[in-house]
Amino acid sequence: MKKLSVLIVGASLFCMQQVIAQSTPELITNQPAPVFQLKDMEGKTVSLDDYKGKVVVVDFWATWCGPCKMSFPGMQMALDRYKDDKDVQFLFIDTREKTADYKDLAKSFLAENHYTFKVIFDENGADGVQNKFIKIYKVPGIPTKFIIDRDGIVRFERIGYMSGMSNEDLANEVAEMIEKAKKPAEAEGDTTAKGK
Repeated sequence: MKKLSVLIVGASLFCMQQVIAQSTPELITNQPAPVFQLKDMEGKTVSLDDYKGKVVVVDFWATWCGPCKMSFPGMQMALDRYKDDKDVQFLFIDTREKTADYKDLAKSFLAENHYTFKVIFDENGADGVQNKFIKIYKVPGIPTKFIIDRDGIVRFERIGYMSGMSNEDLANEVAEMIEKAKKPAEAEGDTTAKGK
């Protein structure tokens, strides 16, 4: 009977750890960010390499994605906090669109909502779907945000949007990840970054 109790308690603790892990708002990855060269809304090429030495927030989204749209007021707040910080850049990668006029839809959506995001467009993959870099980044669903440090290392990955989260809470969470990414990984006590 005592062994059974120990097993039940152990199984309960394991389940609790799994729930906590699934609700963790950020995943620490410490992997090099795949470099992309994508077109912005004006047709200019934007490369991740353009922002070497900066912390870059990459947010994958689509015009049809409800949770993406719900996260945008908080993301605008985060962007506004860093608008004068030359060491931080936000890039919003529009991906997995389902209609041919997605560029016009994205422009209209941003204008109607007064979002000042720098939007770039994912390319078509081998299957003809606009999903090349979302696949390269192994994004499980959108919205997904990557916080990339000055050395091009993905320090954090934030998957999804928690319903009920306030705009300010999201902005604070993004700001916290940005501030951590500004510091060397070693300063955060992480010895796995950069192959260590």
